[in-house]
Amino acid sequence: HEYTNYLTLLKTTKMKLLLTVLCSCLSYFVFAQYTAKLDSRASVVFPSKTQEMQGAASPIIYNTLDKDHKITGMATAINANDFGVDSSMIAANYNNTLFVDLILQNITGQYPGMNMVSKKKIAKSKMMGYEVVLSNDTPSEKVPYKNVYAQVFFSGATIYALTVLALEGVDATSDSDKFFNSLKVD
Repeated sequence: HEYTNYLTLLKTTKMKLLLTVLCSCLSYFVFAQYTAKLDSRASVVFPSKTQEMQGAASPIIYNTLDKDHKITGMATAINANDFGVDSSMIAANYNNTLFVDLILQNITGQYPGMNMVSKKKIAKSKMMGYEVVLSNDTPSEKVPYKNVYAQVFFSGATIYALTVLALEGVDATSDSDKFFNSLKVD
């Protein structure tokens, strides 16, 4: 009887160990992260491997941020020197509403039908920037997103733009905060 209890305990212990190992392996996949390089200095974290498309100014890295594929994150690094603008010009015009609005319109202008809900100055490390929230009253097949959240940072002559697109009825607050906070610039 004691031997049977020992075998039962051993089997139970082996089963618990197997379940622990299995859970650890599964949690690796559930919480896997993919760090995407935007340029030689900056990176951002996505929940899984990203895709890339060519934007008007530079490549855009993107992927969904949630398991239901209703929230999409996008990130890009734009070299202002390519447009004849240097870091001193950006710094001198950081408070110039027309200059900033032009940059923000170029970044968010690809979403027709969106209305600006808010725009505010923000900072991250030594970078100054802006946070913009857009809303779409009538999502369509062409622009299915209800809300767009964007953060734009200026670092020398580089502009880092992160965008989160959310379908109607989705609360993207947690996912967008996590995505925006993952931006690292050396």
